[in-house]
Amino acid sequence: MENRVVTAVLLFISLLAIPSTAQDKESVDPRSSRMPEKEQRNSKQTIEYKIAGLRPGRDTIETAYGRFRKDRVIKDLSTPGGAVWIDPCNRQMLTVAFDPEGTIHEVSIEPYPIDADCIISSYSRTVRARLGGTGHGLVFRDSCNRIQEIYGEPQSQGRSVHGDWEFVYSFDRAVKGNSLTFELTCDAARDRVTGIKLTASRPAKPCESTGR
Repeated sequence: MENRVVTAVLLFISLLAIPSTAQDKESVDPRSSRMPEKEQRNSKQTIEYKIAGLRPGRDTIETAYGRFRKDRVIKDLSTPGGAVWIDPCNRQMLTVAFDPEGTIHEVSIEPYPIDADCIISSYSRTVRARLGGTGHGLVFRDSCNRIQEIYGEPQSQGRSVHGDWEFVYSFDRAVKGNSLTFELTCDAARDRVTGIKLTASRPAKPCESTGR
């Protein structure tokens, strides 16, 4: 009889412990162990594939000609294997470099010092974005803060000889097994993005890869 009483008491205690354990599990907020949303976002890099609507490593120079018109290429500034377009209203220059097969391997945006008298709508951010924007919405002359808000922490960061901030992001095997290098320059004094460049690594030729 005594053994039965002890067994019943132990069973009762174990039954009481079950809801207590479940309650403890429910009381732990699963979000408490996670990083804040902003830190989560910045802990992963956003891969950039596109500048001015062009994808280095994928698109050809014909895509650029179709988008910005071949007859508007600034021949005096272009070189063999490269084409340059200018937005005089926003004083920005787009340079597209391509290989002998016509595949684009680099797209860059930088300032171009020129004075032009344009209508008000020509200075809008939308117009700037066409020739000077990235696939994820960073636009030439945006605030420097937007760089890390969009792309997270860079692999390297430093200052140029002119005092500008320079950010470099490397995306391995991002396009057809080749890496992409994304470089940004920011005028720290004026808080403006003043340089955007995306480069796709060109695959090594057999003789280069074997060292022969």
